[in-house]
Amino acid sequence: MNKSIDYYLDLPYRLTITPDEEGGFGIEVIELPGCVSYAQKWEDIPAMAREAMQSWIGSALKHGDAVPEPERIVE
Repeated sequence: MNKSIDYYLDLPYRLTITPDEEGGFGIEVIELPGCVSYAQKWEDIPAMAREAMQSWIGSALKHGDAVPEPERIVE
């Protein structure tokens, strides 16, 4: 089954958000190595993370690379 970018974007990937000393926030998608972004404002984080993920996942799918899925956390 070929999975689409939208399939992956709907998964609960985890983010690491790091405040920048000069303002803004660094964003890293934990399960997608090298998938990083930056947001000037806190409220921009979801959109910037999604944009980075679309690019990362799109590139992986285009090149036939595996796209890691987040672990399912059961509470």
